[in-house]
Amino acid sequence: MRPKEKLEESILLAREMGFEVVAASPLQIVLNDGPEFDNFLRSLKNEDVDVVILTSSTGVEALVRMASRKGEDAGTLLSSTCRIAIGPLTAKAMISRGIGVDSIPDEYSSEGLVRQMAGDLAYKRVFLLRSSHGERILFDGLVEAGADVTEIALYELVPDLQSPEVRYLVEESMAGRVDAFAFSSSLSAATFIEAAEKIAPREKVIEMLNTRLVGAMGGPTRKRLEQMGVRVEAVPVNATFRDLLEKMENKAH
Repeated sequence: MRPKEKLEESILLAREMGFEVVAASPLQIVLNDGPEFDNFLRSLKNEDVDVVILTSSTGVEALVRMASRKGEDAGTLLSSTCRIAIGPLTAKAMISRGIGVDSIPDEYSSEGLVRQMAGDLAYKRVFLLRSSHGERILFDGLVEAGADVTEIALYELVPDLQSPEVRYLVEESMAGRVDAFAFSSSLSAATFIEAAEKIAPREKVIEMLNTRLVGAMGGPTRKRLEQMGVRVEAVPVNATFRDLLEKMENKAH
């Protein structure tokens, strides 16, 4: 279960690693081009931004597209700020779009960024650019360390329970023909379970997942699954899809 723009590359990666893949995009991306984003652009132009943190390649694309709609170049706008990418894939997306990268945490996760960088960001004006369903640990950790944090939701993640791909994935899963589940976000996990409830009671869905190998791409996703009663066996240190698949591959053997 991956965002639509990452689905094809994720399928190719999983197949290269020897997995037989059933894939779907349970979430639609809707750009959040409103007053909040306009205020962010104004703050940049007024040099009222010390640090910008980007947490996904999807966020990078959303930032570039919305800035372009306003006649602005994202790379130029951010050039006078400290630009932090949560991991190498986000950094790669930034560089490809002309946005410089000043820092990446050693551990590619919200928790890793907070542990390594929060102290250095105290008393700085930090803008956290992410989805509308970003995990709270990053925002809360930076605020607790003394940073002045403004969260900008660049895009909304809207569950899509009716797509043919999601229905097929659910049907194959409930028929017992899926051996392992790679959940890349807490919202995609919750959306899958909600979609599966349309053909089976929730307890049956949870029971099915607990007889399979379940992986979560990060601590917040693991926590959400466990809150729903799902046993999670594979969580990588770095929250990347490749690391998640490698962790699951090791568990499977």
